[in-house]
Amino acid sequence: MSVNRNERNVMAVALLLLLGWSIAACSSTAPQSAGPPVHTVFLWLKNHDSAADRARIIRAAESLRIIPGVVRVEAGRQVSVPAEMVDRGFDLAVAITFRDRAALLRFEGDRYCRQAMARYLRPLVRRYAVYDSGVR
Repeated sequence: MSVNRNERNVMAVALLLLLGWSIAACSSTAPQSAGPPVHTVFLWLKNHDSAADRARIIRAAESLRIIPGVVRVEAGRQVSVPAEMVDRGFDLAVAITFRDRAALLRFEGDRYCRQAMARYLRPLVRRYAVYDSGVR
């Protein structure tokens, strides 16, 4: 059976691709560690037109910086962007960055955090959604 030069080149490329795929399939697929955890809370206010309520919640959120392990607290309103996929339903978002996962877990049971929720979230917030993620 005679194989011409073009067929040999095609076979060589196919073999290299197969070899590369095999090596990639055998390599470790362990998930990469995420960066510091970010606890993002989206809030729907009972009185969504109230700048005073929004300011109270932002002050309360910023006060959470005193909790050990909290690295940064940022809060703000939604950004108006002309995109169909953007959810425009929330009134305020708070993003809290933690030193590590253990700090996030401690935060969720922290007495000061629970007091702030009882004092500010319950009376002023109709609904909220929380998302935890790791960013790099």
